Amino acid sequence: MERSVYLALGAREGRPREQMRSGLGHLVGSGLGLVCASSLWETEPVGIPGALPVLNCAIEIRTDLSPSSLLAACQRAEVAAGRRRGIVGQPEWRSLDVDILLDGPLVLDERDLVIPHPRFHLRRFNLAPLNEIAPSVVHPVLKVTVAEILRSCPDPAWARRIEASDWAAPVAVERGREVR
Repeated sequence: MERSVYLALGAREGRPREQMRSGLGHLVGSGLGLVCASSLWETEPVGIPGALPVLNCAIEIRTDLSPSSLLAACQRAEVAAGRRRGIVGQPEWRSLDVDILLDGPLVLDERDLVIPHPRFHLRRFNLAPLNEIAPSVVHPVLKVTVAEILRSCPDPAWARRIEASDWAAPVAVERGREVR
């Protein structure tokens, strides 16, 4: 049964805009129905001294994939955009990060997957884009809306909208889908 799921995409190394578009294209190409995308947000890198700003967005998708299959699709999109994980002797290349933030009312705590994302309610770089597309969605554990979480977020990091939400439209149309 199809349901709405909210994902966060972030890129900070290499060519972030192209990696975001590539990742989104792979997600849509893997059968996930893109409902809408936030604007692109430039955010302060958290815990990375001297790093360039991070590019972030949130998307709403429709899917009938199981949570573990959805995670696998997200990881394939990351790899397709150039992310390397766990290569001995090499630093992880964070060209694209795709996180599952919310999957409706689902609460899941497994070794490799926790839904809702365990830290997104503490991260302005996740909350600002998500609030743009889903301010009234309720966190299934905290029982408050995304807008309420953002208003009380203790994260001092900055986040600023830099590109309108139509950045995703060409990717979706290219894959034969419309996006709002």
